[in-house]
Amino acid sequence: MQRERAKAVSWKQSTQTLPDGARHPAPYIRGGQAQTGPLPFCLPIEHAALSLLPEVRPMALDLFAELGIPWHAGIGGGPGNHLLSSQVQCVNALGQMVHDPDRIVRAFGSVLDIDEVLEVEPGRFLTFEYIGPTDFFGEVPDGERTRGARCTSVDAAFLFRSSTGERELALVEWKYTESYRPRKPEPAKDEIRRKRYRTALHDPDGAVHADVLPFKALLDEPIYQLVRQQLLAWELEKARVHDVDRVRIVHVIPSDNLAYGDSLSAEHRTVGDTVHEVWHALLRRPDRFLSLDSSVFADPSITSPEYVDRYGDVLAWDEDELLRLCGGDIEALVYDEVQFSGNVTILQDGLRLWLVDSNAATNVDYPFTLTELAKACDDVEESS
Repeated sequence: MQRERAKAVSWKQSTQTLPDGARHPAPYIRGGQAQTGPLPFCLPIEHAALSLLPEVRPMALDLFAELGIPWHAGIGGGPGNHLLSSQVQCVNALGQMVHDPDRIVRAFGSVLDIDEVLEVEPGRFLTFEYIGPTDFFGEVPDGERTRGARCTSVDAAFLFRSSTGERELALVEWKYTESYRPRKPEPAKDEIRRKRYRTALHDPDGAVHADVLPFKALLDEPIYQLVRQQLLAWELEKARVHDVDRVRIVHVIPSDNLAYGDSLSAEHRTVGDTVHEVWHALLRRPDRFLSLDSSVFADPSITSPEYVDRYGDVLAWDEDELLRLCGGDIEALVYDEVQFSGNVTILQDGLRLWLVDSNAATNVDYPFTLTELAKACDDVEESS
């Protein structure tokens, strides 16, 4: 979490996509109320929409409004102001794929056999907060379902044809900094949940093994969400929604989010040591659930240079991290890749950039991104 906060702060101060007024610390807003004091990784509320990157912002705001999708801790019909929003990161990563199927292939082709991406909704190759056409579990018996709220949904979905000609629906669940604690039992609500999912859970040909853990242990997050989404995927597959032959979940998560993997109760730990181990013990068809490291999206051909600057793992925390990023040769990084014409001195707290024939010099202190390093080099050369 600290690492991601530092990345967010660094991006907030250095990006050219924000006006200066958006760089100030601001309280986290939820439900229209400030939840904290000013935080460096939150945007002032009047600039909250700028958390969406420019290349996806107009499309995302229009699409969410058209489909009635609520933003998590949203402000004024747009996203919340916390820069570590998982929903916003998901939209920033996948937004261009709504109209660009090639990006879908580049991003997901390592885990899915994609021959051709098909429209999942009219005019869209990817959509957000997918719930399917049917309330399979009676989650909203007295009203109309809302995508992304109070019913089982996944963050995104797309449809494709495989190299063997089969039609598949991919349901994408996106994680960022999430971790979970065991919940407090809610007997009345838990009984409603038991009745709601009982038939699907105990289907002998269903999505999960219902006898691995007692029902109450299935209600702790993130297992509860994983179970519900897999049940949804199986119901969609049985119903041949979109005329598909198969429905898979693609779970996108940073490989270094160890706190998510450790989000287990004592009861879960009788089955496995991580969420991944417990979940795979529950799955009846392991091929219907795939994992993808979100570092894949730190590629401008999949997302954008701005996305990579904001979320990519290019932050030098100290000399050891900088050495790792540049393959052990800091001078080669500065002179060859950044193409700095001056000199570099390695300091305990960062780098000193200077020119021999002038007084132009500056220090670049840890942590910094490679983009910030390049800008500092340019500034020194321009000031000479």
